Formats: sequence, structure tokens, C-alpha cells
Amino acid sequence: MTIYRPLIYLGGMVLVAACYAGDTWVVRRDGVGPVKIGMTLPQLSMALHEKFAVPESKADQGCFYVTATKHPQFSLMIENKHLVRVDVDKSGVATAEGVQVGDPEERVRQVYGSGLKVEPQHYTDGHYLTLRSGDDGIRFETEEGKVSTFYAGTFEAIQYVEGCQ
Repeated sequence: MTIYRPLIYLGGMVLVAACYAGDTWVVRRDGVGPVKIGMTLPQLSMALHEKFAVPESKADQGCFYVTATKHPQFSLMIENKHLVRVDVDKSGVATAEGVQVGDPEERVRQVYGSGLKVEPQHYTDGHYLTLRSGDDGIRFETEEGKVSTFYAGTFEAIQYVEGCQ
């Protein structure tokens, strides 16, 4: 019986690790986890199991951000009552290709290749590294040679310099 106890313990640890690994979401050009660009607030609420609402202030209703309580690593930009962009500014959340905040700019260039458009950033000496895929895309901002933030979504929304515009 004593020989089985360590095996049971080990099996339990593997199961727990698998559960946590399964909760790791990656950012794609069309969303993150079960969240898809184009979803409405009620659809986001269902997908993320929480209640999101339009801000009370009329000035903020056209474009605003929501953040899921269980997934604070990213923010969701809502424009005209639909999800248009996923923003990430902390390490720990990667793109489907494995790039995350803190990675060297060179890694982004290697991973995404010649389709990447490189432009100077508006406020720093860094760059915008943008990949378009039809009506959507992904954009990385770099500072001092490292990814400082990235966002994915509609091509129009990923070009906004200061979030909601």
C-alpha cells in the first residue's frame, strides 16, 4: 500500500498541473481563449462568465475597455458595442506564436518574418511592428529593443495610438 501512495500523489500533481496549463490562453489575431473579435458585451459576458456593462457616461459609451476578473493580464477594447481589440501589457500572456511582453524586438521579427511592417513609434525611439491578415492583425510596440505591449484585433483598432480614439 505504501508504494501506491507516492504514485497517487504524483498522479494528482500531474492532474493539477494539466488543469492550470489548460487555463493558459494565447492571443490570436481574432481574439484570446474563447473570446472572439466581433463579440457583443452579452456574448463576452457569457464567454467569460461575468457581467460587463456599457459605461453610464455617454462620452465613454462609443469606445471603452473591460477587464475580466479571472484574466486581468489583458484588456478588451469595446467599440460600438463590439469587441475590436485585445491589449496585453504584462508578460505571461503570449501570442499563438509564443511572443510576449519583454521579448526582444528581434524575436518578433524572426517569428513573423517579412510580412511584418516596421514603423517608428509616435512617442519613443521604439517601433510599431504590425502584421496584417485581411481585416485583422497584431501590433507590437517596442521600447529599448523589447516588446512593451501588444494588441490584436481589427486592423483599424490595432492602429489606434492611444487606445480608444
